This record gives sequence, C-alpha cells and structure tokens, in this order.
Amino acid sequence: MNYDNLHLDIGETVILEVRKHWIIFVGIALGFFMAGLFPLIVFTVLSIFIPNALDFTLTDNDGALFLFFYTLWLLTLWILFFIDWTKYYLDVWFVTEKRIISIEQKFIFHREISNLRFDKIQDITVSVEGFISTMLDFGNIRVQTASEDNREFFIKTVRHPDNVRNVIFRRQNKINEGSGSAHHNSF
Repeated sequence: MNYDNLHLDIGETVILEVRKHWIIFVGIALGFFMAGLFPLIVFTVLSIFIPNALDFTLTDNDGALFLFFYTLWLLTLWILFFIDWTKYYLDVWFVTEKRIISIEQKFIFHREISNLRFDKIQDITVSVEGFISTMLDFGNIRVQTASEDNREFFIKTVRHPDNVRNVIFRRQNKINEGSGSAHHNSF
C-alpha cells in the first residue's frame, strides 16, 4: 500500500493498519437492502389484502408515479449507502514505529487526522462486549494521552483489538526503553 499521503518521517514505516471489522458494514448493507425492499413488500401485502386499494398497473399514471417515487427512494438509499461505505473504509489507524496516526472520516467531505506519539500514551483500554463481538473478535479501543488536553483516541469495532493493544504496548515500551537508556547514559 502507498503511504505517501501520511507524511511519514524519513525511515518511518507503518507497522500496523487498523480498520473496523467487516461484519459491521455487512449489517449496514443489509439494513439498506431491507429498506430498499420495504416499499415492494408493503405494496405486495396491500395488493393481497386490499386488492381494490392498489388497482393500477405500471403503465398508467398511478403506476408511473409509484415507480418514480420508488426509484427516488432507491437513489436516496444508494447515496446514503455510499456515504456509510466511505466512512467505513476511510476510518483507519496507522501504527508506525514512532506514533499512531488516526484518520477519522466524519462526513463525506470532512476528515480529521490526528497524531499521537508513543511517549504521550497514558492508558489503552480495550472493550469487547457481547456474544457476536467475542466470537468474531472485534471491539473498541480507547487510547488516553498524558498531555494537558487529556485527549483520547477512539476507534470502534476493530478487528483483533487485543493484538492492536499488544503492538502499541510493545512499541511504547521500546520507545520508553530507548529514551530511558539515553537519559541514564547522560548522567
């Protein structure tokens, strides 16, 4: 993958790319699919139980009007699906040797990019809640900083959250050992 847009320091490489679990987007896609079928299901049920209420074909004006609004409904769902897919795909953390780069897609044209150096990390919390989350191994990760503003990095429904926490802890320990020995040698 090309990481040129991350503006990494010289010699800095990406160790881990952290994304949301795919099952979350499958749930979103199924919701949109069901919403797309809903008008057809209502139309079918009404035509079975109240056949005179919907006495038109797609060739007359009432049928053309229904087809127009149904197509408009599908177009709206497609746009909303695209927006959700964009947010799902572009929400990502990159763990490098020096820092965590968090890219959060808020809306279709609004993105926030934050950096967190390992020496600023105070705590990492992983929460896996529920049967499906436990079985499919996904959960939430919260990284709390030790800076004045006490910021938190948060990403929801991450694949293998314990592995991500372990990689971050290993990098943080390696950074702390390197800076500790450098200070020790200077005395």
